[in-house]
Amino acid sequence: MGNLKSSYRRIWAGSSVVLILLVGIVVTALLIGRNVQFFAAQVLSIKPAPIITTSKVIIDENARPGTDSWGIPRGKDATMQIQAYTSATSVLPGHTLTFYVSTQHGGTGYSIDIYRLGWYGGAGGRLITSIQGQRGLAQGYYDAGSGHLVDCATCSVDRKTGLVEANWRPSYVLTVPPGWVTGVYLAKFTDTSGMQTYAPFDVRGNVHSAYVAVTAYTTYEAYNGWGGYSLYPYNSLNTNGLGRAVKVSFDRPYTDWYGSGGVLFYEADAIHWLERQGYDLSYISNTDLHSDPSQLLQHKVYLSLGHDEYWTNEMRDGVEHARDSGVSLAFLEANASFWQMRFEPDSMGVPNRTIVCYKVETRYHDLERDPLYGRDNARLTSQWRDPVIGRPENALIGVMFSDYVQQHRGFPWQLSTPANSPLLKGTGLQAGVPYGCALVGYEWDRVFSNGATPKGLQVLGLSYTISVNYYADTSNTTYYFAPSGAMVFATGSVYWTTALDGYRLVTDTLCAGQDAPVPEIQKLMTNVMQALATHRLPS
Repeated sequence: MGNLKSSYRRIWAGSSVVLILLVGIVVTALLIGRNVQFFAAQVLSIKPAPIITTSKVIIDENARPGTDSWGIPRGKDATMQIQAYTSATSVLPGHTLTFYVSTQHGGTGYSIDIYRLGWYGGAGGRLITSIQGQRGLAQGYYDAGSGHLVDCATCSVDRKTGLVEANWRPSYVLTVPPGWVTGVYLAKFTDTSGMQTYAPFDVRGNVHSAYVAVTAYTTYEAYNGWGGYSLYPYNSLNTNGLGRAVKVSFDRPYTDWYGSGGVLFYEADAIHWLERQGYDLSYISNTDLHSDPSQLLQHKVYLSLGHDEYWTNEMRDGVEHARDSGVSLAFLEANASFWQMRFEPDSMGVPNRTIVCYKVETRYHDLERDPLYGRDNARLTSQWRDPVIGRPENALIGVMFSDYVQQHRGFPWQLSTPANSPLLKGTGLQAGVPYGCALVGYEWDRVFSNGATPKGLQVLGLSYTISVNYYADTSNTTYYFAPSGAMVFATGSVYWTTALDGYRLVTDTLCAGQDAPVPEIQKLMTNVMQALATHRLPS
């Protein structure tokens, strides 16, 4: 710096023109009352370009007319009348997506209305296109009441693994127009009796956006019991001694939340709020993340949406590499990256359509059930925290899954008493005050003392819970800064984002009328979003 100043002095001494100009600047500064030294420093300094966190694309899209017709009216949710699924979890504009549809009775007429989820002035969605005059094929259906498939001649069922594929004939091939904006979309199928069901998918694009939101379709498929099997006993037939499947397929409809999987229940609140703020967003599925983890490096912030429980090795490696390369992370739910899974092709050879998760655990001495045991233990389908893998979730997220409560209930969120973070600036959040009725639940994360907690972890929220077994527990909302400068934020609750928008599909009588947005937490999330993109806490 000393040599630089000497050079300036030599230049100024040899140039009367510059000297006169400088005197003029100083006199002007004095006349307007500014400090000369401060003024000169401002002239000589070079400010970094501001990071733009909003997007004209998202703002303009949400300024278009919205509608609440994307919802399914009470009593019109189809059970057996019409069912559908898609050929992929996401699609690029200009490419095709195939819908597979089966009606209970052949020849039944139906329509397809495609909606994009967003803010749209509070309507929550926009009708993108309508496809009328379709005639249904009776390709079979799943009767959730009996837990059995009915008249599905094309369905393949492996009773040993629990793998079910519908293998229906294609019903409609959609070519996505170039102008469709990246987002989460719902195809709504309505038969002539007005019975309706969904099939969700993402549209990719805006590949250099500040924030990339990743949807959790692998988890929704893991819980999907269509055909009589999921990765859980509660909605599976017991034909293999495990009481559940070890493989599940995307080639079948979703049974949960009117066919939307978990999109409406877990993701809609965050989507509505993010788009209301006009953030510079793009959307991909976690299947896309698995296929190309390096795409995270094109963005400043990775947002984990929804119930993001099932991850492949490629997902985990990719997100860790992104963090270590300076990409900030935000986990807007709980129980993320709990099980390691892997993909296999479907019966037609299409890659990444079959989810494999044997759920082996060291404590149960059953690791050999996974065919990879002894050959590639790093990819065993066990818990990430299990010693056989040895990569506990909190090493990445800061916290990790602790417990849950039944019936999808929850508890109020509370600020941690010693919390004194700049992220709280302007929020009005106060220690000891409960916020919301069920923001913490039905699953939650907390800090663990397992030697893997990142250095400098800060606890923002400390909420008191009671587990399914009636044990007292806590949930933590946390953040930390990685050595790369990336910020990692975790809400610590599956329900936390209901504070952002207040949309919740299921009616909880316990919290009736109390699920309105929480302005204090909305402001906190605004601060978090800015800090994630800039790697800086509010001043």
